[in-house]
Amino acid sequence: MSRELCVVGLVYFELDVTAAVEALRTVVPGQETFVERLPARLGGALNTASVARALGCDVTLCHPLGAGLIDRAVASAVAELSIEARTWPASDDGAVSLVVRSASDRAFVSAADVLVLAGCPELPQARWIHVPGLREAEVLAPQLQAARERGSLVSVAGSWEPASLGRLSDSLYAARETTHWDLLLLNAEEASSIAGDRGHWPRLRALAHEVVVTEGDRGATLFGASPKRRVDARPAKVVDATGAGDAFSAGFLTARLRGKDDQAALELAASAAAEVLGMPGGVVRERDRFESLRRRAMT
Repeated sequence: MSRELCVVGLVYFELDVTAAVEALRTVVPGQETFVERLPARLGGALNTASVARALGCDVTLCHPLGAGLIDRAVASAVAELSIEARTWPASDDGAVSLVVRSASDRAFVSAADVLVLAGCPELPQARWIHVPGLREAEVLAPQLQAARERGSLVSVAGSWEPASLGRLSDSLYAARETTHWDLLLLNAEEASSIAGDRGHWPRLRALAHEVVVTEGDRGATLFGASPKRRVDARPAKVVDATGAGDAFSAGFLTARLRGKDDQAALELAASAAAEVLGMPGGVVRERDRFESLRRRAMT
């Protein structure tokens, strides 16, 4: 395999409009209202790719790219992070999210042409191919199947997409062979939506050879061929929850690429997620922040 990891999906432009939502309640037509900040960042598939790169992985990011201002920012960021990019034509600025924060969580309003992923060319040879979203994995099913036939392992991360979760639930209870992927990463809400309460989570292995369910500050559980494994969440001073799940995926895949056992893979994943919780956004630009974890992954 020429690459260790290929991440394929959409790269989002994320604009935090929390302050603007407050200001709009008193805005006066014809006047301009200023707020302190409207933070703008990149996210989506770039989150996982950047964390894996910071952990020392050889990464290729496959994503659609237009010619808009946001597209230029994406291309510049990917090059700056020393991540190889493979792109195909798309409409300009095709994936944008508005983020609104509350005291404990975030909500997103997004515009994205997920179907543009159907135009993805043949995926590069890689030991692992990761897709950060269920709907994206559905659209990319032909390319992922072809990659598996060439020897790649396929990892898919969940996302709160009720229609996709419903289809997985139907597949799970259809009493037929449904294993599509080698690794499936879900949060507790997604796992329960598919399989029911936690007592039924082991059944999720009908969807993938290994399944990891994360539960925030309660840690994570791996269901695989061996007895299930658990890891506690790592202590973290939470600055921003954005990208923590993507970082967990990157940490787990890095550990697998380095030949780590189940427990070590969970521990590296939990540590990577905690590190991202302590920084704004999910894209790692300062690799020094991950130096100790990178060394740990290599030993």
